[in-house]
Amino acid sequence: MEKPDLYVVARFLDIMYKNGPAMKKTNIQMLLGLNYPRFLEYLEWLLKHNLVVETIDESKAEKIMLTPKGYDSYHRLVDWIRETLDGVKI
Repeated sequence: MEKPDLYVVARFLDIMYKNGPAMKKTNIQMLLGLNYPRFLEYLEWLLKHNLVVETIDESKAEKIMLTPKGYDSYHRLVDWIRETLDGVKI
């Protein structure tokens, strides 16, 4: 994916920020409302740009977590959308 929809990226980061610190892929995908193949494209983009990282918890479940760069991007992107597009739900 060359040019992701930044609104979808913001929603992904917002879901992770509000429901973290770590979430299963399926839970993120369901909250995001994307089909699974499209969700995986966004996940790969976020992984490639070091905004999220994959981890395995003590029960051997794969989970996704925000990185420090992901937290910073959340604050910059989501806050900007909320300030600029007053009333738009993320």
